Amino acid sequence: MSLKLVKLKTSRNWYVRGTVRRQSVFETAGTEDREEAEAFRIRKEKELLDRSLYGDRPSRSFAAAALAFMEAPGASPKEQRFILPLTDAFGHLMLPDLTQERLDDYIAKQYRDRSPATVLRNVITPITSVLNFAARRRWCDPPKFDRPKQPKGRRRWATYEEAERLINAAPPHLQRLIIFLLWTGSRMSEALELEWRDVDAESRWLVFANTKRAEARGICIHPVLKFAMVGNRQRRVFLTQRGQPYADKERESGGQIKTAWRATLKVARITDLRPHDLRHTFSTWLTMAGVHEQVRDELMGHASTDMGRRYSHIPRASLVEAVNRLPGLVIREKSVKRKKEIAIYSIVPKPLKD
Repeated sequence: MSLKLVKLKTSRNWYVRGTVRRQSVFETAGTEDREEAEAFRIRKEKELLDRSLYGDRPSRSFAAAALAFMEAPGASPKEQRFILPLTDAFGHLMLPDLTQERLDDYIAKQYRDRSPATVLRNVITPITSVLNFAARRRWCDPPKFDRPKQPKGRRRWATYEEAERLINAAPPHLQRLIIFLLWTGSRMSEALELEWRDVDAESRWLVFANTKRAEARGICIHPVLKFAMVGNRQRRVFLTQRGQPYADKERESGGQIKTAWRATLKVARITDLRPHDLRHTFSTWLTMAGVHEQVRDELMGHASTDMGRRYSHIPRASLVEAVNRLPGLVIREKSVKRKKEIAIYSIVPKPLKD
């Protein structure tokens, strides 16, 4: 017997009633529109048929799978940030109904003008993580979604001369951040989320607690960072021009400093340089200084070791020695403009002594 739509005197909504393979159903379709109710009836009948053939496997919704994934041990808050919007869009779907076509429609509406990297980070990767989690529990088949083609990676990095001009052209709050990014190679998210409690100035060591790899990593504080890591020691190390924490706007892209960054590039007469290129600059400077690629990759957060994972809060000689090879930064001269003392910085190719 198939399911049928029925009307009750006590409700304006349609109800679905009937029996499919000895499974009885009597529930509301949640709508008074006949076409929508008919679509609900078809989905419900298919769900019952699948359940009778395969058990409970296809009966899980994406919302249920996402919730189980986020509650599983080791789930990262960053993953939850991307999964929640997807749950709003696809939560009502059963796992087998989450097709490439539905995903393409969602991307076309919500990410029409966004880069392939953003689509990959915000949509493809989190939704694949949830479905892989579900597949391991035999709730669905492993996902096979198309991945957007990404352009070839950028090779742009700043020379010492360009970095010097960039620092001197930036307003004070951005100047501090630029110096920090150049001499730590941190991602924008790591820098803007850095808290003073994770900075040990005496030991010249700081820890990025929230990283892309979802594991803390430590890095040596180069002597030049004395120019950048100043302030009243509020919760966050870096604050906006108004003294407030930076808003969370997909920090990987550097969107929070976009206006100030463009103005700084114009004053410095630099073109085709993005905030993320400062991370490439740090890596290039390490290579120029003769740092071994394994040490460089660990400083960049591309690789980790058991010691790095367990003792990220303890300074490590190999990482300290590598960072000390980077160039120094000195105040070349000072001037007074509009009753404000302006420092002019100069990069010294050889590292400064403590």
